Amino acid sequence: MERPQPPQPGVGPDAAVGPPAPLAPPPSPADRQREARARRRRAIRQFLVVGLCFAALLGLGGVAVGFLYYDRATKPDLSTPSLVTRKYLTAYLVDRDDTGAAQYRCADSSDLEPLRAFRADLDDRQQKYNLTIAVSIDSVRETSRSGDQAELAADTVLSAVDAGTRLNRVQHCTITARNDGGWRVCSAHEAQ
Repeated sequence: MERPQPPQPGVGPDAAVGPPAPLAPPPSPADRQREARARRRRAIRQFLVVGLCFAALLGLGGVAVGFLYYDRATKPDLSTPSLVTRKYLTAYLVDRDDTGAAQYRCADSSDLEPLRAFRADLDDRQQKYNLTIAVSIDSVRETSRSGDQAELAADTVLSAVDAGTRLNRVQHCTITARNDGGWRVCSAHEAQ
């Protein structure tokens, strides 16, 4: 067996390889000032990036809240058949707003033909006799409901002035509303 050799100076894993590294000279005041400016610029850039990101997130959040508020504010209230019927009749007969009325009627509006004929007759009479006929919705009441279908009775008041005489007439109408993701008016006909 061999005897272990004592470590020799400058040989082995702890020995330094090559000459020692020279020490860097201390930075001059101008170098320190440049380095301080560079650090400040980096800090300002980081602050601006974080601030811009925060502002962008805040802006996107505001847009999302605005969109949700707008959606809720413009969505029609289809919660009850009597409310929907009143809004439909007001939009269609009083305001003569076909687009506004469309949001309260069923997709298949063929059973609303009697109401369309009633409005066309009013328009013809106004032109023919040079009258202004005012339409108002007097009452809308639910008469029966079966599942997703409701029957309603609506009274419409027609008012006109002819040769100084005020003329009023009440038009009774039976309306059917259906709940299909919200109540909508599906049919209408004159009540007897």
